[in-house]
Amino acid sequence: WKKSKEHLELNINTAIYCTVVNCNCDSFKPGKLRRRLCEHCRHGWVAHALSKLKVHHMYQGSQVEIVHSNVVFDICSLMLYGTQAIPVRLKILLDRLFSVLKQEEVIQILNALDWTLQDYIRGYVLQDVAGKVLDRWAIMTFEEEIVTLQQFLRFGETKSIVELMALQDKEGQAVIVPTTRTNSDIRSFIESSTQRSVRLPAKTEAPSCSNGHHFETLVNSMALMLPLQLLNSVPAPLLSSNHSGTSSLRREHPDLLHKEPLSQMSVILK
Repeated sequence: WKKSKEHLELNINTAIYCTVVNCNCDSFKPGKLRRRLCEHCRHGWVAHALSKLKVHHMYQGSQVEIVHSNVVFDICSLMLYGTQAIPVRLKILLDRLFSVLKQEEVIQILNALDWTLQDYIRGYVLQDVAGKVLDRWAIMTFEEEIVTLQQFLRFGETKSIVELMALQDKEGQAVIVPTTRTNSDIRSFIESSTQRSVRLPAKTEAPSCSNGHHFETLVNSMALMLPLQLLNSVPAPLLSSNHSGTSSLRREHPDLLHKEPLSQMSVILK
């Protein structure tokens, strides 16, 4: 972890120049308030980091690269360095690359970029370094996201997914948006036209102690979102329920056992 972080700081402080046309900035300097913005030229981190990454035309053909930890680290920095949330489709692609690496390598990469494994799984940082719960998040721009997507064309694990995403983008651009009608009611249309094949009961029985608490069931279901090799890094209480935990919750929050939504959500997740 220390070596990875030192590697990033060394590159930032030495020779990461700006790739924006007609910009003469030869060294990225993180901003005090916005780390992704260079104090020298006011251009973003991605515009600088691309000077250390391969250009699209070099791997536009069918040839792909083997996934290495150092390369994944550099690509991760495009979306994780100085941010607090990850665009969904980039996280899907990054999950694929992480599934090839060792568990220790994944954790080292995340820690070096000031992300925890729990925050990464969630897709956004829950608290800042001072422990304050965030209500707004720094995230890469759409233009930076498009540039970063091209980096995933380098690997066989993600190349075909990026190509499909590109096709979806083209299809979306071809859609003509009609003039908005003030009388349109989307909710009424969907409710009247949708055939619901699954109906959840209005009431469900409160689970017994042997079945565990609703929230434990939900967390167990969420564990399936992890890449397989990362499951071992999740603390044991998150992957298994126990009677003592349920009893404690009943004593402290007796009303929780009568709540319906979490049990319904766990059914959906399963």
